[in-house]
Amino acid sequence: MFKKGNYIKVKENTKLITGEIVNNWAGEIQAIYKKEKCCLISLDAQSIDSLSDSYLLGCMKEASEPFQYIFKLDEIELSESRSSDEEVMLAVEKLSSRMIDLGEKLEKEQYKLKEKWIQEFESSKYFDALNNVHKENANFVANTFMDFMHNYEYVQPHEWTSSNVESVCLDIVPRKITSEIETFEYYGDILIQFLIFLGSKNYILNSKKLIKTVQKIKGKIASEAKKTENWGMAKSLMMSAQDQGFDINDEEDIESFMLLKQLDAMKHIEENSRIIPLKEYPYKGIGRNQKITIKYNDGKICTDIKFKKVEKDLKNGLCEIIKE
Repeated sequence: MFKKGNYIKVKENTKLITGEIVNNWAGEIQAIYKKEKCCLISLDAQSIDSLSDSYLLGCMKEASEPFQYIFKLDEIELSESRSSDEEVMLAVEKLSSRMIDLGEKLEKEQYKLKEKWIQEFESSKYFDALNNVHKENANFVANTFMDFMHNYEYVQPHEWTSSNVESVCLDIVPRKITSEIETFEYYGDILIQFLIFLGSKNYILNSKKLIKTVQKIKGKIASEAKKTENWGMAKSLMMSAQDQGFDINDEEDIESFMLLKQLDAMKHIEENSRIIPLKEYPYKGIGRNQKITIKYNDGKICTDIKFKKVEKDLKNGLCEIIKE
């Protein structure tokens, strides 16, 4: 009854996989799957213009073309064409702009949601249960975890699964985060408290299962982060910079490091020129959260202060370590 190139209309009150009811959809058959008794339809201009935001957001999530859909053969019937090729092209152009706007709106909503949840977490008893070091890093852990779930697993919070959590913790976090190994050692403990909080507020649906997953794998996060083969290119560069004494949080230091890398890669250097030697880093054996005692040039002494809080002053020659 049907063949490729036929114009059809979708029967009234046809339900999509998403549960959405559609009316007045029509288009052209692009392919017929006889065994499955269905066909691929390219929607016409009127149908494209009528697509709902929820439908488009679903297509964005699944990375599917919103102007094509597969219908069962008993859901369509032959019809006359309603749109010219030019009208369809114009509708697709308008649709592209609309989807860009929807994407930007979704990103803004995600950012607001993330900020709201983290602020609430930091005012909760679950945050108070963390030790001081964990509290200092809780914002970073919650931020990176939610970003990675959204940007790499492509899931919203209500869709989080144990598989998503394991992928982020054992693949994305070790590959993308450039930090001291202790960051990875406490990443899971902080994340567990954050997930407990989200579950207590019913912001996520299966917190107990996700928490159990993190408890099971948290010890592996640091071991995966130590493996250089797990590092992405950007992290490899930053870790190299850090090992050579550059402050990866200092823009000028990073620029200096990148310049040295470029010079080192040059194949044609004048005979009398030489690569600027990499600077020695005198604090390589000191952990970022290790407490030290320092003395400033004006005689002021600070005891039991974390190294990371005074690292810049030390590098600038404003003080010296008198006790580790």
